[in-house]
Amino acid sequence: MKSIHVIDVSARDGLQNEPNAAALTVAQKVQFIGMLVDTGLTRIEAGSFVKPSAVASMANSAEVAEALKPLQAAHPEVVFSYLVPNVKGLERARDAQAKEVAVFLAVSEQFSRANINQGVDESFAATVPLVAQGLAMGMRVRGYISTVFSYDDMAFSPDMVARRCAELLGMGCYEVSLGDTTGIGTPDAVEVLVAALTAKDIALSQVAMHFHDTHGKAIGNVAKSFALGIRSFDAAAGGLGGCPYAHSPKGNLKMEDLVSWCAQEQISCNVHDVAALERASAFMLGLLGKKS
Repeated sequence: MKSIHVIDVSARDGLQNEPNAAALTVAQKVQFIGMLVDTGLTRIEAGSFVKPSAVASMANSAEVAEALKPLQAAHPEVVFSYLVPNVKGLERARDAQAKEVAVFLAVSEQFSRANINQGVDESFAATVPLVAQGLAMGMRVRGYISTVFSYDDMAFSPDMVARRCAELLGMGCYEVSLGDTTGIGTPDAVEVLVAALTAKDIALSQVAMHFHDTHGKAIGNVAKSFALGIRSFDAAAGGLGGCPYAHSPKGNLKMEDLVSWCAQEQISCNVHDVAALERASAFMLGLLGKKS
């Protein structure tokens, strides 16, 4: 039976742009993450070591990491990941005994400067030593590339995305997640992008797709990606999230939709308990005062 791997982004990317997420306690976040573990998920974004003033909803990530240690001990198969923007963030992840960190970049100059206060070339150059240090500290490193299907200041450039993806893999990232940040990707564009990746000899086993459902195209893009050989997909419980520097009001691909699509297509995935997923979504949406 064919299968995919779902990477949960609910507790980091999903919460970072939710207006009420800054009020969430450490206990509430840890309870939510525990509920996600109950679904069968084994790769979960748990937080972000960024300046609290930059992303208030991630200010307690160090405390969350500490509180997750008993859950980690009970589930050694689960990898909790933390976004790190710089060496200081990387050191905080090391101190939290993180198994994995993620680095975040973009191919849009405008988006990159708004999001991480660096241009594209500068940000990729700064990431080289960051990845090297993360690996030296014993953590594996995942890369993110945002705005892959264009942005206000740039047209869709699949060859450039493929080149930047190859750069991250060359630095030592074990996987690169390609983000449709504004939800404007289409199945046709996915096909062109995957062709560009293949032309650069990039192994599709090292590529994940991160779709936003701004225009309701996420599942169609998943289907095309899967048909072309992509097997890893980011998703968020309840469709939580979005990006503070992008036009993405509907947030991330809803994990429930992805799991439902898998069932419909007779594709197995690592979310084994749908009821547990629904409970996790209802719990967090209730805390945030949102409807699914």
